[in-house]
Amino acid sequence: MRFTPLTLSLALLLLSLLFCSCEGSERSPNELIISLPSDPISLDPILSTDLSSRIVIKYLYPSLFRYDESGKIVPSLAESYSLLPGSHPNTRTLRIKLVPRKISRDKLLNSQLVIDSLDRLRSESGPKQSSYSFIKGGRVVDQSTLDVFFSGGLRNALEKLALPQASIYCPEKVECGDYSLVEWKRNNYIRISKNEFQSDGKASVILFRVLPQASTGVFLYAKDQLDLMRLPNFLLGNRNVRRDRILARKGSGVQYVAIREGDPCFDRNFRYALNYAVDKREIIKVLLDDNAEVASGPFPSSVASDLFSRKQEEIFAYNRELAKEYLAKSACYPSILKRELEFRMRADEENQANGAAIVQYLREIGLQIKILPMEKAELYKENGERKGDLTLLFWYADFPGAWNFIDPLFASDRFGNAGNRAFYSNHKMDLLLQSARNSDKLDLGDSERSSWQILKEDAPWIFLWSPYELYLVGDRLWNSLESKSNLPSDLP
Repeated sequence: MRFTPLTLSLALLLLSLLFCSCEGSERSPNELIISLPSDPISLDPILSTDLSSRIVIKYLYPSLFRYDESGKIVPSLAESYSLLPGSHPNTRTLRIKLVPRKISRDKLLNSQLVIDSLDRLRSESGPKQSSYSFIKGGRVVDQSTLDVFFSGGLRNALEKLALPQASIYCPEKVECGDYSLVEWKRNNYIRISKNEFQSDGKASVILFRVLPQASTGVFLYAKDQLDLMRLPNFLLGNRNVRRDRILARKGSGVQYVAIREGDPCFDRNFRYALNYAVDKREIIKVLLDDNAEVASGPFPSSVASDLFSRKQEEIFAYNRELAKEYLAKSACYPSILKRELEFRMRADEENQANGAAIVQYLREIGLQIKILPMEKAELYKENGERKGDLTLLFWYADFPGAWNFIDPLFASDRFGNAGNRAFYSNHKMDLLLQSARNSDKLDLGDSERSSWQILKEDAPWIFLWSPYELYLVGDRLWNSLESKSNLPSDLP
């Protein structure tokens, strides 16, 4: 069935009116409305593997540690910490002093609540459970001091405790975060309200609208029904987009195509062929409006340049003839040309546009590709079951720095939903990862450079690009910003 532009416009109008009418026409002066690209998988920290979950969770639950804007780990709910001798040769003790934080008129968040939350990380099933096997237990020293028993390196422990999954989860009706959940209407909106005992200047109410189609968000923005949204590049020319209300945040993630490990036809020559076949710079220019940088291996090129102290470009610059040469040397050539390969991706507009462009380049070297757009939950589920030959994915960095683009993405003990969606395995890489996890050093430059070299040789992904994050800001939020050049780190 073909839809005319008029039909599409009417459908968009009706959908937008539906969103507006569910909340009424009047807005509270202390309410912010922020868009989410999809419904969160869960608002339980240990089950959060997606961006939408992480965005909301940071408002609901505090963290012991966090990353500042320079990428340094700093205390948050923890006021201070120190490393003590362990009671067992393989166990170490991290003593943490908590900042006073009210959860009721006469009660502070206490050490036992924190211990209980950390115990969930290692005892309850979740996609990141194996990442927290280093936690061996804990004990209450006093109401505001606790000991955490752990194995391995201090750096790994602090990094993991700063991640969204390690947010301090409090029992129902205990308001330990900046905000509390008021209402969650699945696939529609989430409303949270500021907790009574938090005294900073944040909005009293935040409404997260679930808007899978960004064009709907732009319509709501124009009607003053949206204060902040992530703006895809293909909507930059929309007449409702105000260019003077766009803020950029340099991409903290990479888009890539996972090449499924284990298929004998997908040998190194085949993987090199795929990488050389795709003109990343042309896609960035045409589809991303130059709002991205090429990836240098698994890193954004700016991260790689900082790591090597010199400018780094893509490893596999576009070269169709070289791609065909490597394909001809691959294990299953020429029979691979008759095999239909599955190319999976999320079904939103931006991913489908990027995916279609990538597939076109792969077809130009003679491959047969079947495109399968999928809903996010199904895509992740089936990827965890090792389904699909090629899968277009995005990795959002949990914290700044090159190492976050290595571990868990290429760790053989982090397959599937734990991070390694290509199911890549390399013994040398595993040794580097294990050494880093057991280190107390916060500077992992040598390990990061060695990892880059291994991945350059193995090419487990089609290395693509790191988009700049563009945000469309409404007047209500814009007028409250101290800086009009950068989006504050405490916003999504």
